[in-house]
Amino acid sequence: MAHSALESQALEERTQEIGRQLFAAARQEQERLSSLNRWTAQVLAWCLSDRQLKGRLLRFIDVFPTLHASQEVAYHLREYFPSDFRLPLLLRAGVKLARSGLWTHQALAVGIRQLIEHVGRQFIAESHPEAASSVVRTLAQRGASCSLDILGEQVLSEEEADRYAAQCRTLLQQSLKAYAGKLQTNLSVKPSALTARFDPISPSQSVERAAKRLLPLCHIAQEYSALITLDAEQALLRDLTLQLAQRLLLHPDYDSRHASLGIVIQAYLRDAQATVENLLQWLASHERSLHVRLVKGAYWDHEVAYARQCHWPVPVHEGKALTDAAFERLTERLLGAGPFVTTAVASHNVRSIAHAMAVAEALKLPKEQVEFQLLYGMADTLLAAIVSMGYPVRVYTPIGELVPGMAYLVRRILENTANESFLRQDFLGKGTVDEWIKKPSVAQEPSPAASIQTEQWGEPLLNPADETQRRRFAKAISTALSSTSRRHPLLLGDGEVQTAQAVPVSNPAHLDQTLGEICLATAAEAQRAVELATQAQKTWSNTAVAERVRCLRQAAHILRSQRQELTALEVLEVGKTWREADVDVVEAIEYLEYYSQQMLDLAQGKPVLELPGERNFYRYTSRGVAVVISPWNFPAAILTGMTSAALVSGNAVILKPAGRSMLTALRVTRILREAGIPPSVVQCLPGQGQTIGEMLVRDPRTHVVLFTGSKAVGLSILEACRSIASGQRFIKQVVAEMGGKNAIFVDADADLDSAILGILRSAFSYGGQKCSAASRLILHEAIYDRLLRRLIGATDRLVVGDPADASTDMGPLIEQSAKQRLVEAREYARKIAKVVYEYPESRLPGDGHFFGPCIVTDVAPYDKLAQEELFGPLLVVFRVRHIKEALALANDTDYALTGGIYTRTFSHMEKALREWDVGNFYINRPITGAMVGRQPFGGHRLSGLGTKAGGPDYLLQLLIPKTICTDTTRYGIPLEGDMQ
Repeated sequence: MAHSALESQALEERTQEIGRQLFAAARQEQERLSSLNRWTAQVLAWCLSDRQLKGRLLRFIDVFPTLHASQEVAYHLREYFPSDFRLPLLLRAGVKLARSGLWTHQALAVGIRQLIEHVGRQFIAESHPEAASSVVRTLAQRGASCSLDILGEQVLSEEEADRYAAQCRTLLQQSLKAYAGKLQTNLSVKPSALTARFDPISPSQSVERAAKRLLPLCHIAQEYSALITLDAEQALLRDLTLQLAQRLLLHPDYDSRHASLGIVIQAYLRDAQATVENLLQWLASHERSLHVRLVKGAYWDHEVAYARQCHWPVPVHEGKALTDAAFERLTERLLGAGPFVTTAVASHNVRSIAHAMAVAEALKLPKEQVEFQLLYGMADTLLAAIVSMGYPVRVYTPIGELVPGMAYLVRRILENTANESFLRQDFLGKGTVDEWIKKPSVAQEPSPAASIQTEQWGEPLLNPADETQRRRFAKAISTALSSTSRRHPLLLGDGEVQTAQAVPVSNPAHLDQTLGEICLATAAEAQRAVELATQAQKTWSNTAVAERVRCLRQAAHILRSQRQELTALEVLEVGKTWREADVDVVEAIEYLEYYSQQMLDLAQGKPVLELPGERNFYRYTSRGVAVVISPWNFPAAILTGMTSAALVSGNAVILKPAGRSMLTALRVTRILREAGIPPSVVQCLPGQGQTIGEMLVRDPRTHVVLFTGSKAVGLSILEACRSIASGQRFIKQVVAEMGGKNAIFVDADADLDSAILGILRSAFSYGGQKCSAASRLILHEAIYDRLLRRLIGATDRLVVGDPADASTDMGPLIEQSAKQRLVEAREYARKIAKVVYEYPESRLPGDGHFFGPCIVTDVAPYDKLAQEELFGPLLVVFRVRHIKEALALANDTDYALTGGIYTRTFSHMEKALREWDVGNFYINRPITGAMVGRQPFGGHRLSGLGTKAGGPDYLLQLLIPKTICTDTTRYGIPLEGDMQ
């Protein structure tokens, strides 16, 4: 049938006619079927009637599975529903009991558990896969088949992936046994649960790992004519899931004559139509068949928030009507796409269902070829109505423990506020039929790029799901490897200088791979650089702020154009993985933009009080020549941040980079000069820290020292700057960040899935070689054993290897001395504590400074392993009984940089916020990865001077405030004009 015919008025009229028939049939079933019992209906009515109540109630259900003692239940009930909170009568009574004596707590806990289980039984069919056959038979008696789905924890290790695959096999076998060939068995499988490493940055390896566990399930499905459907998850995994399906369809062991595999298409994705067209073309060209479940989509809030955090275009339609209209277009396309596609329409929207029926009639499809899918326990009247009209219905049926399973469903609801509609059962009682079945009315949707909020700024991070970006990055690494023989001179103000002494730069992952040679400065070059910077200082400080800002923004523009090249250089020079190197360069660009705007604001001065007869102004002037001593672990970001802050403030800069990141420093310096900054205003002097660095710090002509690095060097700089040299008429300003011994506390009620992922990122990303990295883990005794066991499994699945390989999670340490320090620490831990996990030496590359993750327990809090910064992937774990003990332990260190808590107890969040003495405090997220302008970064005590990089007052450290007061009268007679 022609596509134009499907868009005809006749189709719309038939859609509305069928819609009315569905409503009529549903009303007839309403009396006969009790879709929700009284208690469940009341709970859901409360949940949906008040937004604040809904949020607190759903969060209470989410945390409830972690509460084992009756006192914990009572405590959380009081936390989530304070005495002044407006509550329904039943909940008010429960909270009142929670405030009563301890003898009421046990009865209260039992009652709440029974209530949650009661609600859970409405939405979760059975607790265990072995019991699935009963629900299969029950639904079959009502004329419906089911698609079984296993609820459970996030898969964080390959052991957990094996367990998930085994559960899927049991569930499939139970379903086959129950159906006995009468109806087709369908099992829904989460691709991300088939392997702990389902990551789009390494698609081929991810697909291969998942396929190994999926193929045996497909063999069973083919043998018994069953169906395996790959569930849709977040948009980042969509293409990877499609690749997994295609991999199975082309596998030599897969019988392509029997279609036993399905996928899910989410209509709310803006590019869903293009995805479908590409898929249909692929199926036709390869002569393969596939089942497609068409859904609206269940992660809307997550997709919007995540895209904006990464500064990506929002991937989903930003209006319900737009999604509904897209769903109808895709329905028409998929239903007309036979014989390669069999379509299931999954929706609770009566209009969407009626439209699909009308399209099927127009295409003259037999009713048995058009399947509708609903969610278990959420649309009983609609189920009966569809069955009464002669169409097959399949029910998406969760299997899992009731209370944890209910919490899982709650998290899905919390991720997507629009999903409250999938709990509503009152469509028969609210609104008119015409309102429910009217055609979606849509306006012109803004482009994906325009959907990014205008008030937000920042650079888009690497999108690992974008094949074009992956290829561009891989090519940049290859190009960088092919041009590694150059000898790099010093960049002085009066030219490029070749010196007699030069050092090779080697790749820490491949020690025999030389990336080039760097000339090292001597005392003569250091003296010359200070002289040139001093001469240039006055002119640069008098340069208009607008011109200085223009130079920085031009540098940001150039850096964007060279982003892949600089990122690839970091991978090779300092061993950062793809993601880590990319975010470092992104941060460098953001520093240039952020400090530019900050300086424009400061250039206006600050308002001060005035009295009649005077004009007062508060302005800023530059300090003078700045020495920037940058670290190797953030070779572009921190270097660019400190340098750009000094430059935009009107200070000439002499840059002394770390010995392990000199290539990156020279590249950034060239970019700044290319952007228009005079050579004498930004000079780069690679050299020995003990000689060149110390000379620059002590030189009486340098006014500011900006340093990021070790505590020992930072304290020596502070000591040196205390001395006033002969002829020095100023006190040097020091901005220093010196590291940390950072901790994460995981509370008894924490979300362990989220906590473990946060711990992995905080402790082991870039091999723990970050001043913000977590080196101490404090666990509440209630979750200690379980979390530690899962953390060990999750750590073991990390890949330590060459960071040029996209699949690598952790590259090498920066140098041999760093590796030796960690080896010695691990040996020491074996003597005084317990090493519960160490990365197998057999899995480490033979060449390079590689040291795998290590987890140690039973360390005394005062031991050097718990007190001294190691700067590597060694995590010390402690057990505590309560938050008071955790905070005392967390604060018992010389440092105060970062810290974080995973908890769902509001009072514990507030207590930690007040008492945890750190510069950056994180709640329920990793403690690394601070972003410019969003999480200004810096610590105090022996972590630094409290200055916040990327914050609104950072530039104040590099400026001198100046007050100007003008008398505006002459003997009481006002003067004409104002002097500023």
